[in-house]
Amino acid sequence: MAEVVTSGAVARTVEDLSGPRGLPVVGNLPALVRGGRPHRTLEEWCDRFGPTFRMSMGRTPAVVTADPAVIARIHRQRPDDFQRSAHVSGVIDELGGHGVFTAEGDEWRRLRKMATQALNMAYLRQYFSTITLVTDRLKRRWDAAAESGRAVDVLDDLMRYTLDVTSGLAMGHDLNSLEQTGDGLHRRLPLLFPEIGRRINAPVPYRRRVRLPRDRRLDATVREIDALVRDRFAEAARRMEGGGEPANFLEALVAPLEGESPITHDEVFGNVLTMLLAGEDTTSSTAAWAVHYLAGHPEAQRRVRAEADEVLGEHAFPPDPAAVGRMKYAEAVVTEAQRLRPVAPYIATQPLHDVTFETEQGPLLVEKGTPIFSLHAYGARRDTVRFPDPEAFRPERWLEGALPPESLPFAPFGGGPRFCPGRNLAVVEATIVVATACRGFDLEPDHSAGPVGERASFTAFPVNLRVRLSARR
Repeated sequence: MAEVVTSGAVARTVEDLSGPRGLPVVGNLPALVRGGRPHRTLEEWCDRFGPTFRMSMGRTPAVVTADPAVIARIHRQRPDDFQRSAHVSGVIDELGGHGVFTAEGDEWRRLRKMATQALNMAYLRQYFSTITLVTDRLKRRWDAAAESGRAVDVLDDLMRYTLDVTSGLAMGHDLNSLEQTGDGLHRRLPLLFPEIGRRINAPVPYRRRVRLPRDRRLDATVREIDALVRDRFAEAARRMEGGGEPANFLEALVAPLEGESPITHDEVFGNVLTMLLAGEDTTSSTAAWAVHYLAGHPEAQRRVRAEADEVLGEHAFPPDPAAVGRMKYAEAVVTEAQRLRPVAPYIATQPLHDVTFETEQGPLLVEKGTPIFSLHAYGARRDTVRFPDPEAFRPERWLEGALPPESLPFAPFGGGPRFCPGRNLAVVEATIVVATACRGFDLEPDHSAGPVGERASFTAFPVNLRVRLSARR
């Protein structure tokens, strides 16, 4: 045991931590990925071994923590002292997705500054016209389902919905996947996130030597997106040369910020790919879980409907962000769905130098480069002080004033300087979906495809989630 003295106490090292027993060579990887829910496995190990424990990623030791002080420090000191796991970033960079999500240090500051300003411009000029158009398409799609009596595959519909919103916001491109049939980018793009998760969890990076058919299909999809981004960025540049006002993310990126060099194509592509993936995958899963819980709770449906009727009046959909902000109960439904089914329940980082944490069990020395898995949604169903009856779906808990002081972590969008920049967009989209569903329809669960379950690749998502819609009574 290496002894490091801090605050008068001898610091433990990672080797001193308890944790699940691993297998030779592969460590805890088989147990982690078995069942397709690694986040739940990590939480169960946390229940068993304590708030901070050790596991093995193959031959690499890793730390897993739900200690709020440790997680708060990691959030606060990124990107200067902690960076995203090099393994995770490497997999994403291989696909050409190097952008604000995987960048670190000064490069991240430059790209974050560009992305933030570009998103602000796009938000002001494009956001609500795009989301109203796409929401109307979703409503018509669900009208047809209600009339025919067929069950709705909620996640599939909402992945199409969020992909259309995001492609419009990012590129000014109307993908219109809600009305598309057959093959197309709207079918291939959703496969990227699961593939990223599969590559992250693979024991060896075989793809660097052998390209399987699924790898070649993925390469073709990335090339297709790259060609689309090139075409749309060229169009954005032509429009801006004519003196137009930026109306989407790409157009806002054409002119460099003062004191900054022009953005490169690789940076443009990386940031657009990040927007498409994050905007489509995480937001659709959150909204889908919200619809799922509403289908099983008629009283909550009625409350959302009454609120939407009052706020929207004669408007079919929210006319502006202020109207969305007034639908407090609908937003509470979304937040409660996030609590029960967080879609990004942990993040993997690593320290840029040796660091000593003050943990609940005393000082802990973690060496430079050691993977750290922060369970920043662990408190969602474990913290019975903040969340009494934690397994119950009760949106009202978010309307009852301030929650008790934090103990176990629940931060579905991360925290610190590198919190998710799309969190407001995600909540607004999901709130509009919830209001649209309850205002137009009665929702009932449908289990014809089997029991509703949960899987995880790069993020967690529902499976077999279907509902039946009927015109509101």
